Amino acid sequence: PYRSFDDQMPPPTNALVTPLLTDLYQITMTYAHWKNNRHNDSAIFELFFRKNPFGGEYTIYCGLDEVLKHLSHFHFSDEDIEYLKTIPALSTCDPAFFEYLANLDCSGVQLYSMKEGTIAFPRVPLITIVAPLGIGQLLETTLLTLVNYPSLIATNAARMVYAARGKNAASEDPNTKHLSQCSRVPKCAEFGLRRAQGPDGGFSASKYSFVGGFDATSNVQAGKLLHFPVVGTHAHAFVQSYVSLNEVEHLKVKDSISGEEVVLLERVLHYRNSVLQDKFLTTNDGELAAFVAYAAAFPGSFLCLIDTYETLQSGNLNFCMVAMVLDDLGYTPRGIRLDSGDLAYLSLECARMYDHLAEKYKRPFFRDLDIVASNDINEDVLHALHKEGHAITLFGIGTNCKFYRQAEYVVTQKIVQLSLIGTSSDLIRLLFIVQW
Repeated sequence: PYRSFDDQMPPPTNALVTPLLTDLYQITMTYAHWKNNRHNDSAIFELFFRKNPFGGEYTIYCGLDEVLKHLSHFHFSDEDIEYLKTIPALSTCDPAFFEYLANLDCSGVQLYSMKEGTIAFPRVPLITIVAPLGIGQLLETTLLTLVNYPSLIATNAARMVYAARGKNAASEDPNTKHLSQCSRVPKCAEFGLRRAQGPDGGFSASKYSFVGGFDATSNVQAGKLLHFPVVGTHAHAFVQSYVSLNEVEHLKVKDSISGEEVVLLERVLHYRNSVLQDKFLTTNDGELAAFVAYAAAFPGSFLCLIDTYETLQSGNLNFCMVAMVLDDLGYTPRGIRLDSGDLAYLSLECARMYDHLAEKYKRPFFRDLDIVASNDINEDVLHALHKEGHAITLFGIGTNCKFYRQAEYVVTQKIVQLSLIGTSSDLIRLLFIVQW
């Protein structure tokens, strides 16, 4: 059991989580209990759900941390009380009721809970609240909103991770199993902030996707507050902002071995014109300029989005030219990102190119490159990619990390015992089943 009243616990992450984050009927019911002098009767409430989300067989329970923060800091402020008095439905309430609310806290509440991140099943209580009837009633809506969305996100994330780690057909295909990227277990990164349900929805999704097994996030705020690894590269707009090699002819990178400042474009053009030649001569100059600019800024973490124009005929080739120069200067390029097209085919073609260059030019770093895919990835896409075979090493999951297939997950709270005399919880659950 958690004895929830704890002054040392930090406040809720979201400042909106206060006693007012509830439905009006919770307060009107509490007033009715207070008027009938039942508000201090001992009561037991259970939070549970009736069916797993996504048509699945399990749920990852989350949200307990924020529930405990809320209970530890539960207090109606003076401003809260004054506002409640202005609500028409409460305008005729006895003034003493507002005094009761003003002095209310959770010191008399006990909370029993499953561990955060535990696999949960329908009709098994996630949280049991033992409390006076009044305060237990006031907690219901807030606890539900603190558990519903986090559990949905964590469960979705766990399903994504499971799908991402599935059996990759390319790892057994005689034509592709030698490619190093095909044998690696892909990781998952959360990229969904821009399409999340507001700032709190975005932050919560970043947070609880980690409980489901994700490895990194693009959300910088989540990285700061939660100490999660933050990842990211650049967008198509960055590539499109360059049109000519003249724009980057002055950029230099320090040789990490000799310390010499090297003009990056000169080295890149040497590989293009004298070493690699052939199809490398006809790549998009604006894109190559963008990659040179990005390499000059981030020589030690060079990872490029390569599908702005022609993925295989330009983007991947431009990346390889710049990457080989960085390797000469003592830096280790990171990889590429695909955001459109046939991800399975494109990833395998890129991996074949890397294997060829690694062998021909004795550049082992090519076999360690990441191939990131981020184009509307969802659970079905992950299964399909594995069935087809691919060389993707990291999936950047955005929109579908937030609300794929199901926008809500129904957790409910019901009173199961009052003053130790009442209907058994088994009978109440049976009635729920009949109703559904």
